[in-house]
Amino acid sequence: MNHSVPQPVQTLLVSDLHLGCKHSRSKEFLEFLNRYSPQAIYLVGDFFDAWKVNDGWRDTPDCQAIIDHLIALSDSGTTLHYTPGNHDAFLRDPGFDRIMPADFPDVQIDDTFYYESLRGWRFLITHGDLFDSIETRAQWISKSFSAFYDHCLSLNRLVIANLLRSQRNPYGVCGFVKGRVKRAVKMLSRYEDKIMSHAAEHDCDGIIFGHLHTPAIKKGDTVLYVNTGDWVENCTGLVEHLDGRFELVRQYGQNQYLQLEDRNAENAVLPFEQVAPC
Repeated sequence: MNHSVPQPVQTLLVSDLHLGCKHSRSKEFLEFLNRYSPQAIYLVGDFFDAWKVNDGWRDTPDCQAIIDHLIALSDSGTTLHYTPGNHDAFLRDPGFDRIMPADFPDVQIDDTFYYESLRGWRFLITHGDLFDSIETRAQWISKSFSAFYDHCLSLNRLVIANLLRSQRNPYGVCGFVKGRVKRAVKMLSRYEDKIMSHAAEHDCDGIIFGHLHTPAIKKGDTVLYVNTGDWVENCTGLVEHLDGRFELVRQYGQNQYLQLEDRNAENAVLPFEQVAPC
């Protein structure tokens, strides 16, 4: 695909950029943004990493370039939606509007958005941290693990750079380890059951969220489960194309596609045969 001209799409949904963290893949994220001309963008939490403000905040030219690009998109008519996560929970403070930078793009901020796809399917969009019992009951554990994990990421990148010297994911090993930790957390907290039940209780056909850094499109008992991934270990984002097709774009590995039929069509059902079970 020629990326010199941005591809018109309906919606981009991205999470966990962790802007300000030295391990944020802001350059790759900016390249991803430049590929598309979306009508809407959903920033699904942890876009900024406020946990680094007093300990290791890293500002780079790419950080400002991303903000400038979002401002330009907003000025051209793209609607911006932001659901905060655990690393940027300060956005949940009602007083944040009073300290919003003057150059910050016009953005709707809420813990939950209800999104109707072009084919008429209804999705609940949220970051996902509010369903994580560790975040809600013992966040000190999460912050301690985050600090430890930063050191692992630095070591991982050094090892990959010196031993492999290839185009492989520089954070792939740490991503694998973190995935196993997150899987244990999910088992202990019945995380997936809770988040999918919440979507079903709100008459939604699916849940779109971040937080776990484990990109996936899967089927639950009654709803679709979509995790947008992250821009630290995986570099992934969700795109709804103008034909109603969803694409989970991966920098490493094969993209995943989901074609939905019209929701109002007779006997319309979610295409569970296209996706793996939870």
